[in-house]
Amino acid sequence: MKKALLLLYLFPILVFSQNQIQGIVTDSKTNKPLPFASIITNTGFGVLTDVDGKFSIETKNSFNTIKISYIGYSPVEVLANTKNTFVRVKLTTSIENLDEVLITAKENPALQIIRNAIKNKPKNNIEIALNSFKFNAYNKILVTANPDSIDGKIDSVFILKKDGSKEFSKLDSSNFKFKKDILKQHLYISEKISQYQFQKGKKKKEVVLASRMAGLKQPVYELLGITLQDFSFYNEFYTLAGTKYTNPIAKNALKQYNYKILDTINNGNGKSIIIYFKPKENKEVLGIEGVLYIDTKQFAITKAIAELKGIVNVKASQNYNYLKTYKIWFPTIMNIVLRKGTTKENVSLFGGTIKFSENKKNDSIVNTSTRKESDVTYFISTTTNSNIHINTPISVKKAASTIQFKDDAHKKTEQFWNLYRSDSLTKRGETTYSFLDSVAKGEGVEKKINLARNILKGYFPTKYINLDLGKILNLNNYEGVRLGFGGETNQEFSTIFKIESYIGYGTKDKDIKYSVGASFRLNKNTNTWLGVNLTNDLKEAASLDFIKENNSFSPINPRNLNINKFYNYNTINTFISHDIQPNLEAKLQLSTGDYLPVFNYQFNTLNKAIVNYKLTLATLGVQYNPNSEYMNSPIGKLSIKNAFPQFTFQLTKSFENLFESDFDFTRINFRILHEIKPLRKATTTLLAEGGIVFGDAPISHLFNATPNYTFKNPWIKRITFAGKNSFETMGYNEFISDKFAALHIKHQLKPFNISLKFKPQLTLVTRAAIGAIKNPEYQSGLVFKNLNKGYLESGLEFNSLFKGFGLSGFYRYGAYKNLIWSDNLAIKLTYKLRLGF
Repeated sequence: MKKALLLLYLFPILVFSQNQIQGIVTDSKTNKPLPFASIITNTGFGVLTDVDGKFSIETKNSFNTIKISYIGYSPVEVLANTKNTFVRVKLTTSIENLDEVLITAKENPALQIIRNAIKNKPKNNIEIALNSFKFNAYNKILVTANPDSIDGKIDSVFILKKDGSKEFSKLDSSNFKFKKDILKQHLYISEKISQYQFQKGKKKKEVVLASRMAGLKQPVYELLGITLQDFSFYNEFYTLAGTKYTNPIAKNALKQYNYKILDTINNGNGKSIIIYFKPKENKEVLGIEGVLYIDTKQFAITKAIAELKGIVNVKASQNYNYLKTYKIWFPTIMNIVLRKGTTKENVSLFGGTIKFSENKKNDSIVNTSTRKESDVTYFISTTTNSNIHINTPISVKKAASTIQFKDDAHKKTEQFWNLYRSDSLTKRGETTYSFLDSVAKGEGVEKKINLARNILKGYFPTKYINLDLGKILNLNNYEGVRLGFGGETNQEFSTIFKIESYIGYGTKDKDIKYSVGASFRLNKNTNTWLGVNLTNDLKEAASLDFIKENNSFSPINPRNLNINKFYNYNTINTFISHDIQPNLEAKLQLSTGDYLPVFNYQFNTLNKAIVNYKLTLATLGVQYNPNSEYMNSPIGKLSIKNAFPQFTFQLTKSFENLFESDFDFTRINFRILHEIKPLRKATTTLLAEGGIVFGDAPISHLFNATPNYTFKNPWIKRITFAGKNSFETMGYNEFISDKFAALHIKHQLKPFNISLKFKPQLTLVTRAAIGAIKNPEYQSGLVFKNLNKGYLESGLEFNSLFKGFGLSGFYRYGAYKNLIWSDNLAIKLTYKLRLGF
């Protein structure tokens, strides 16, 4: 959800571009650009050239001269005046002088400095070296343009004829209008005031004191959970625009980056060496390019600049101040800028969610000006840290909730904002807020955001009720087409009380199913709810299910198409759900009711012969995602980082004779999901699941290992849709167990970039299962096998071949291999739902 809604920020800048170029620095002999050369005005204002040797100076104070310096080159001083709109500077080489740095090895001197920086990371990384810290941070995001970079002239548009001549078409006044508008306001603005807290051994926590987004009464909370750039430049991976890159001072960084000393400068506490880093060529792991300012005493980072070049140029910087009392460099100003780049290389931002590619131009249209609105617009996010407290007593509670919003964060007064703003809100900023607020209100932007947020969760919002899209249509072999209607009340109805209900009708079994329930919120911070529910519905026999797990919305489960072994349950239950920690969720459920298998079945022992039975159950479900992070927002708990591994555990106890219950057994289920995803490489997913039953249990609480194959003839009828994590060559109810374990391994390769629209993806799959059943003769009416010899299947999935559809093939082998080879082969269709975000 957070990735999809990010487009609200980026929509105005999807085709944006660089500011006006004011200079370029090159080598006098080779004419090659000199990246990150130092440019300082006579008034002390300084910038660095970018990776192409280009620079732009914009300052309020007038200046007369510019001094350009670069390590190993003779410095040059250039006169500056209003006539010099573009300056070309050529530097000549000189003998490098690095007497301040003690280098003993006969190698690139930058390498030893980087090694020292890596070695001293534990001393310089504030999240390791300090016991605690807290500070305030003011963040401002703008989508804007520099009015001086816009021509503002009315252009002429011509049509290019076949003979090469041009024919006048019309006048284009867009640049003129754009400059007029941008003088008055920005394209977009948002602000945030936060307090950051850190306690050693726990994750850093952000408490949002105030938040404001132009056009919205409440901010889009999902957007505020996105990491534009890492707070620290000391992690093994540095996050830039939501995508991870190997840090140039990571443990293995020297294998992936080249380094070069550029210069030495005063840092206020001594000197810093400026080191340029760039990814080595022909390396699979993509790196970032930039410069590190490294202190010569502590080998700490005093400033860092990281840049990603492509169709979109991303440039981030971090500035550090030296805290003398604690002898540590603390980050104080963070900045990230997104512009249109100068190369044609595709760029993936925010983990690949947003991809930019070069659009084809209409060669028949010619403008008199090559610069458009999109060529001067940029996105900039600036964060200023203040009121820093080091090693003071801090207790960070529920650290997995890394972002917590004050309930009144979106209602703060202007006086409150002015207490924390590092720079006052300009007239352009005020105009931007008032203009976009009125536009968004007229176009119902907040309603559209609410619609998108709920659709992604599987709901369609109305004023007081969110309709459950998953209840409208379902298909299975017993009910046929199941039509239904359901939903739950939303926050507009009540923030502490919720009613949920659904009803369904099967066209094949001609029966009605229903559920109705209500719950109360006991505690917002711990997400504690107490509820009761009455249900009369169907469930697959011997399925592995959990009352507490993260389920994504799926309108139709294709695996259900061939399932015909269901049981009916008519139960009443009460539950309490509670977050022990934000990443440790628990649910306790007590239920009692009637169960009836809707197929030929009887539980048959010397003492019992039961078809329909009663169960009284106590179930404890736990979901633990130790590395995931969450946001506690006014609209509820939101996930901001879905990390692995993820653990799901469930304990069910059946009490015989309690409310006439017929069975006494204990059932334990587990599921462990892990994902290994190296940077820009293939993804390996590991899923281990299983369960065990102590005592005698009926078919409803045994295990079938999630089969998804039918032995229909002719063979073509066996081609159905593949399940998510099911055995594609295992027949329905071919195996029944009271104890089993399964392992699913998927190795998903990177998509093949064949064309802009055709990017198929290959996945290698292997599955294994083993199980046993103590008294198979008790399950009368079913013909099944024992899984004690071990089951194996492997296959390939070719996904996204056409409009989300793909094709997969699996083969069954090992102890349970069938005599006829075609009975071991499963060909399945696959489908990946794309919502277009």
